[in-house]
Amino acid sequence: MYMMDLTASKFKEIKSSVDTVLLPIGMIEMHGPHCSLGTDVWIPREFVRRLDQRIGDRVLMAPEVAYGHSWGLAPFEGTIDISAEAFSQYVYEIGKEFHRNGFEQIVLFNGHGGNIPSLTTVAEKLADLGMKVLTINWWVDYREQILEITKGPGHGGEDETSLILAIDEKLADPSLAGDHQVNMNPKIKYEKSGKVLFKDGYLGNAGAATAEKGERLYEMMLELVLSDIEDLWRVAYESVN
Repeated sequence: MYMMDLTASKFKEIKSSVDTVLLPIGMIEMHGPHCSLGTDVWIPREFVRRLDQRIGDRVLMAPEVAYGHSWGLAPFEGTIDISAEAFSQYVYEIGKEFHRNGFEQIVLFNGHGGNIPSLTTVAEKLADLGMKVLTINWWVDYREQILEITKGPGHGGEDETSLILAIDEKLADPSLAGDHQVNMNPKIKYEKSGKVLFKDGYLGNAGAATAEKGERLYEMMLELVLSDIEDLWRVAYESVN
């Protein structure tokens, strides 16, 4: 169920049967010349829509966090970069408030790579409050399975672009992109190194993306996400028994 649809009295009522909240987290940033600036928001939002159809009676779907940290893409037009410190504290405060409101489990459903270090810290701090925390970074967690469908993944690459096309083909145009690969060690950082790594604001074979591939990715990953959430519930159940 969507939190924004609830009245305060309904919210209070559902807490007697729902103890898990899912927080979608994204980013507004450059995704090449071919993909929406909101790609990292659109994809978690679509997962939430599909998850709500399957487990909406057991999970509260919280409003999304649309802005995150993107040091590497900050030099590009359209990127709204929030400092790691401010972003981390903000998400932590949201999680803390859900805990104060009685939620014992939280799923941090992340759509952006630059958020990962911050969310690792947030998860640990929320766990210290007593919450059970599941963090999902779909392109990392399910990479092996993704490569069975899209061979050219990357920021704004074949996987992300396909997922966007499956939502709405007006949000991406793969004909504007090709296959951008850079022989650069991403662990090395220097001022505006993202301009070199991503060149035109993307990485991977975006030109090979299709809506059909995106739909296959959603169908495949939805089952993996559900399995991860079931694991979260299993841990929560075992901890009280």
